[in-house]
Amino acid sequence: MDLANALREERKSAELQHLDKDFYQQVGIYLSGLSQELSSLQDPFSVEAQILQDTLKSEKNSVNKLIDQRIKKIVRRALRSARSASREEGLAGMTEEEEEIYRQALSAIATGQEAILAHVSRTERPLMGKKDICREYEVVRLLDSVPMFVGVDGRNYLLRKDDVAMIPAVHARNLRNKNLACIVKFER
Repeated sequence: MDLANALREERKSAELQHLDKDFYQQVGIYLSGLSQELSSLQDPFSVEAQILQDTLKSEKNSVNKLIDQRIKKIVRRALRSARSASREEGLAGMTEEEEEIYRQALSAIATGQEAILAHVSRTERPLMGKKDICREYEVVRLLDSVPMFVGVDGRNYLLRKDDVAMIPAVHARNLRNKNLACIVKFER
């Protein structure tokens, strides 16, 4: 097993490199074998023992750095997924342990975003009663898809290109300002 090469390849790319689902179990078996080989030597101060100790130390260092590199990429992927309209980005190339890290990170990010948006929405001007719904809500047509967001009314909005939706005026204004939506006018 060449952990230094796996680390080198991981550092070269911005995306996760493919690892077998049981990669870390294989690493554990490999490192355990090196440790057993080291402990079975008669002379712990021999040249062979020194080489094995250095190899074991180097391989442990490589696997720790590899884990750090991959976790950074997994967290970035979870952040991208949380921002996008589709919450599930492919888990291809991840080990079983990494898939769990991804799911937990994605869940934590989504929960945190919702909590923050709930606080932010309380600072917005409160909505009027239903009699003023035409002034507080606007009908818009989406010019592009937008990630899911929690409106000031507490509702989740998942809007795609060409959708027509009645949304809180503050959000309609923001989407129009970003050229993501246009207002829909009704004739009476």
